[in-house]
Amino acid sequence: MENGSLVKEARQILEQGGFFSPRKMPFGLTVLTATSCNLGCPYCFQNTAPADESVTPFAPPRISRRLLAQDDVSRIATFAQERMNLLGFDSISLVIFGGEPLLNPKGCLALLKQLRPLGLAESMMISNCALLTPSLARQLDDEGLQRIQVSFDGHRADHDGTRFDRKGAGTYDRIMKNVGRAMQETSLAWKVRVNVSHHNLEGIPRLIDDLANLPIAQSSVSFAPALVDDHNIGYENHLSYENLADKFIEMVDLAFDAGLAVPVLGVPVSKCVHCSGFAGASGAVVSADGTLYSCWETAGKPEWTVGNISDGYLPEQKIKDRWVACDAAPKPHGTKEQRKNFYDTVDNHILARTHLRLDTKKAGQA
Repeated sequence: MENGSLVKEARQILEQGGFFSPRKMPFGLTVLTATSCNLGCPYCFQNTAPADESVTPFAPPRISRRLLAQDDVSRIATFAQERMNLLGFDSISLVIFGGEPLLNPKGCLALLKQLRPLGLAESMMISNCALLTPSLARQLDDEGLQRIQVSFDGHRADHDGTRFDRKGAGTYDRIMKNVGRAMQETSLAWKVRVNVSHHNLEGIPRLIDDLANLPIAQSSVSFAPALVDDHNIGYENHLSYENLADKFIEMVDLAFDAGLAVPVLGVPVSKCVHCSGFAGASGAVVSADGTLYSCWETAGKPEWTVGNISDGYLPEQKIKDRWVACDAAPKPHGTKEQRKNFYDTVDNHILARTHLRLDTKKAGQA
């Protein structure tokens, strides 16, 4: 830099790398391969009411049960290709979602296979991993899956108190074992989302210890803490953005010290390629029966339907009140100003730690 401007050589390098060219985003496609789930988490936004404690205490009622059929996989691929041609996209960012997507492994594998010729630039599955076997992990890896996001609700006792199966059995050890075995068998990258609430905050350091002890190439694992939302279905999280930044920074430091990567937390939801573009201008969310929704948080709820893969989107006037983006429904964890201050503080620290790690790595290679 000279007088606040780039020197000629630096500008040339950046231009050659495409830094000044607008990045062409892929078409964001979310597909629910199954709407049912093998877990009974009380905070899930796909629950339609709290569990009946006297009858099914570990199985809250959910959205209607649907399974993606093999024929519909081809229809989704055709729909995606038509939308891409219409909108000028040449690649796809795929999220395989549920319910629990691995309740339909054939659907997941077929989806990856059918979409690969369309330009599968990014591919991620969001799974609880309770059903993930080494063999299935290898098949997903071979078909082009790049990353799996798995969630933990704190350390073992806290996790098992909220992330149980529909008979009430805890899942912490099962999921940790499955993830560890899959890490050994595949080249998949991993995003560990940690659902943070007042129920589990104090035990998260022990979770980080367990993650650090997995048989992993640590650079392929990212640690992503996030507050559990209250969707007005009987679950409450008393934590708020106010005075919480220090606790998150402690978690971030422990994760960095354990060798995990930590992405910035405050990515604006308005930039979500899957739901930010009105009437499918930037992507699509497809439920297991072929119906279209604006966001995965509304998928499977008939009152939020915005079309289907056979006929396309409903008229704009009909869907304008149904088009919502991420985080539209939960109770807020504080004011907008508190939210901004929280993310600014934590993300500044994450960026500083990331630069420190990069500088240390460069120094070690010198």
